[in-house]
Amino acid sequence: TPQQAASLGSYWTNPITREQHETIYISIASYRDPECGPTVESILARAKYPQRIRVAIIDQREEHTDQAFCGPSEDCKEQPDQAYCQWKATNVERWPIEARYSVGPVFARHLAHRLYRGEFFAMQVDSHIRFVQDWDEDIIWQWRSAKNEMAVLTTYLSDIIGSIDPKTHRSKHPGRPIMCKSDYEGNGKLKHLRHGQQPEGEAGIKGQPTLHPFWAAGFSFARGHFVTQIPYDQYLPMVFQGEEISMGLRGFTYGYDYYAAERSVCFHMYAIKENKAKRKKVKLFWENSMDYRGAELKAMQRLNGIIGLTTNDPYDHTDEQKYGLGNIRPTQKFYETFGIHTDTQT
Repeated sequence: TPQQAASLGSYWTNPITREQHETIYISIASYRDPECGPTVESILARAKYPQRIRVAIIDQREEHTDQAFCGPSEDCKEQPDQAYCQWKATNVERWPIEARYSVGPVFARHLAHRLYRGEFFAMQVDSHIRFVQDWDEDIIWQWRSAKNEMAVLTTYLSDIIGSIDPKTHRSKHPGRPIMCKSDYEGNGKLKHLRHGQQPEGEAGIKGQPTLHPFWAAGFSFARGHFVTQIPYDQYLPMVFQGEEISMGLRGFTYGYDYYAAERSVCFHMYAIKENKAKRKKVKLFWENSMDYRGAELKAMQRLNGIIGLTTNDPYDHTDEQKYGLGNIRPTQKFYETFGIHTDTQT
C-alpha cells in the first residue's frame, strides 16, 4: 500500500549538520559507450550531496578495446580531483560483462535492478547523459511537489547541445519534454506500441510536475519500491522497442503514475548535429543478433501477451507472477483512459 511504501528507504546523515538526506540509487546499462564514464562523472560532480548517491553500472564491453569506457576519463593517480575518483570506492558499483554475451537493454537493466540496495529513490538513465548543478535537490523537490508516493518522473530527455551553461552548469533550456503520443509500430508478431513526445515548451502547470501517460527507459525517477515492485523481466532477450510499454503498463497496474518534470535536471546526447558523427560510431547490441536468432520474436510474444496487447498467441509464462501485472488497476483501464484500441491496433 502507499502507506507501507512511505516507510521504506534509507538516508545519508550529514556528519556536520546531522541532517538526513534521502539516498538515490542510479542504474546505468552501458553497451560499449565511451560516454559512460563522463555520465558517471557528471552525476557525482553536479550533485549537491554526492554522498547520498550510489551508481550501479552494467558495463557491457569488449575486453580488449572498451575497458576504459565506464571508468574515469583520466587516470585517478594523475587527476585525483575527478568526482568519479573521489567516490568510486564507496559510491560506484561496476559490473563488467563481455559484450558478445549481451542480449539487449532489458536483460542488462534486469541485472541493474538486482544491484538495488534499499535506497530511498531509484533513478534509471542512459549512459550518455549530462546533469545540471544540484540536480539531486531539484529532482527530489519536484518529485515531492507531486504529493504522490507512487509518482514517477519520466520522459524522453531533451538534447544536450546548448542546454547547460559550461561555467555555472545550470540549465539554459527553457522548455521541457512531455510524452502524450504513442502508436503501433512493426509488423506481425513483432508489432508493439512505441511512444513519442509533443513539441517542447515551457510547462503549463507551475509548481508541480504534469501527469502524462507513458514511462521512458532513458530517464525514470521514483521511490525505490518501483524497482522492487516492477522488476525488469529477465525473459525478454533482444527486445528494444516494446520495453517501455511493458514496464509502464505493469507499473500502472501497481498504482504508479507518470509525470513530466517541470524542469529538466539532465540532458541526452543524441546522434544529431555536432554529436552525430561520434555517436554513430558507437556499437549497438544488435551486432550480436545472429547469435540469438529467433529470441526477439519469442520475447515479444511474451511481452505483448503479458500486458494484453495480443490475446491469441501462445507465449512463455515462466515467472509471470513475478514479472507480470499488479492488481491495483486493470490493463483495460490504461487502454481506455489513453485511447489505445488493442482490438483494431489503433
